[in-house]
Amino acid sequence: MQLTLHLTSKCNLNCKYCFVELGNERMSREVAYAAVKLSMENKKSSGLLFYGGEPLLERELIYDIVDYTQKIKAQTGHIFYYKITTNGTLLDEDFLKFSRDINMSVGFSHDGLAQDDCRLFHDGGGSFALLEDKLKLLLEYQPYAAAMSVVDPSTASKACETVHFLFNKGFRYITLGLNYGGAWTQAKLDILEREYKKMAELYKKWTRAEHKFYLSPFEMKILSHLKGEKYNADRRKMSQEQPSVAPDGKIYSSSRHVGNPAFIIGDVFSGIDAGKQRDIFIKGTPPDACLECAILTRCNYAYDSLGSDETGVVSAIAPVQCVHEQLITPIADDIAATLYKERNALFIHKHYNELYPVMSLAEDKKE
Repeated sequence: MQLTLHLTSKCNLNCKYCFVELGNERMSREVAYAAVKLSMENKKSSGLLFYGGEPLLERELIYDIVDYTQKIKAQTGHIFYYKITTNGTLLDEDFLKFSRDINMSVGFSHDGLAQDDCRLFHDGGGSFALLEDKLKLLLEYQPYAAAMSVVDPSTASKACETVHFLFNKGFRYITLGLNYGGAWTQAKLDILEREYKKMAELYKKWTRAEHKFYLSPFEMKILSHLKGEKYNADRRKMSQEQPSVAPDGKIYSSSRHVGNPAFIIGDVFSGIDAGKQRDIFIKGTPPDACLECAILTRCNYAYDSLGSDETGVVSAIAPVQCVHEQLITPIADDIAATLYKERNALFIHKHYNELYPVMSLAEDKKE
């Protein structure tokens, strides 16, 4: 089982668009170890994602959890995989050595040149300058670290610059997500569309130059075309297989719903209520308004638009999500059509060869 462990609700940043309800809750070792045992049910391997708040505020707990899992591995042969999502402000060489030694994947939240617009300290100060040296250090130890950016309406005009900045710093895995709760207007969405089109030209340029990289959301949209009906079936299955554990041990169906009682599906001591989990999964189907949409099978939200009201869990895609999917899909399709028509070898290898990730990694290690 894959579990997201919300080690703390505390964070040293106060990002304007953060969906986590910040507080002072901390996960105890008792809860953490119970979560580890739960993750081992009926599997030969487990995945643990350290999350927050800012998980590096609980660095000693991370060390203890990993030590606990390594002892279990020595006794039982059970394999554990580790990931962390961090704002990077507390990264240092000691932790990066540790993460490298246990093969922990690192997701680094950074908004590039828009960093100081939204990712602020509690006193209002920016975090960009502090992270300059940490970017370089991170990539020395974790060359495949993912840079995870958020686009807010206030930073839409910097979206392409953000991607370019992170690429030039050395990141080759870049994800770009929207703050869907922001004050999006048609004017801001028009700006975003122009930024995506500029990004599309970068995507083509880098691919033609034979740079290996991953840039979401374009990659996901191209994948949605190739997979067809199977695209969202796989996405839904993956989301069901990674519940989230809150600091108090309650288990939620996903990380963005932590704290919402409607999405509690159990706790680490009694386990997951399969019936409740199944009910939530079943409700994650497209609203009636989506059923005739031309990109229904390719939409990231038609099958993942859960919220809640006084009746409990409901499915209702937000207007901004809908507009965004309509906006980005033809841009991604143009990228794919252009590079495929050119018979670009890297593009075809990347998207049509299932062994590409393994082969790419092997090639990198030879260099």
